[in-house]
Amino acid sequence: MEEKFLLKIKKELNKYQNIPKDLYNYIENAFKKDVQEHLLPVIAIEKERKIVLENIDNLFKKASDITKLSPVDIIKALDFRSKDTSLGRIDALFAELRTIFFLINLNLYNIVPLQAEKNEKSADFIAMGGSDQYAIEVFCKISQSPPRPRTVKELKKDLETNNIMIEPLTYEDDLFRYFMNISTSKKSQLDNTAKKYKCNKKIMVLVLNDQNIFGFLGHVDEYNKILIKISTELDWGSNYYFSIVTGLVGLDIIYPPITL
Repeated sequence: MEEKFLLKIKKELNKYQNIPKDLYNYIENAFKKDVQEHLLPVIAIEKERKIVLENIDNLFKKASDITKLSPVDIIKALDFRSKDTSLGRIDALFAELRTIFFLINLNLYNIVPLQAEKNEKSADFIAMGGSDQYAIEVFCKISQSPPRPRTVKELKKDLETNNIMIEPLTYEDDLFRYFMNISTSKKSQLDNTAKKYKCNKKIMVLVLNDQNIFGFLGHVDEYNKILIKISTELDWGSNYYFSIVTGLVGLDIIYPPITL
């Protein structure tokens, strides 16, 4: 049954010239390992499949037009490996592709995806903007269980054991803490890439793929407040920029604003 299904998927994917073969290999590996990634349930639903595959094909075509790289070269440069079916890997690939469009909308150009060298992590892109060169690091927040208020019993136990409350109480807290934790751990990676490619500006991009947060935060001001808070708390200096990319109209933002 699984073999027949995968054969059908492979046949359908062959209709789309911009979708790299490695994507099918990933789907095959994920099904064999029984990995429940975000893409797989949608692919499995026949009535949704055509729309999804058309969107993916279009995504790769646009990214290829912008970078002047073939779709195969793009996923190679973005370190996508079909055998890596770890949680969030496919989300990370699409987050990086979406970031290409975000950078173009910021009027950046010469966008180059960076393939990590052996034993050396790097940022995901470099790009030009006016007389400035930018290093760009991308990370993705995928859907999870919504945050909830703690019960009186849980709070009492925390007080008795002197335990620090780690669960966020709000979606703003959740997003803020996630961004802070990831950006702090990625800073040296971003700085090393900036030094290597002589970049004087650096951008942290969080691509949001969390339906819980989409449902709660729906105004650009709410996202902007989070970015201002992050920038203030980290206090890394004026050459660092912080972004949230949602893919929703008017909700892809960067702080501070880039003016070219």
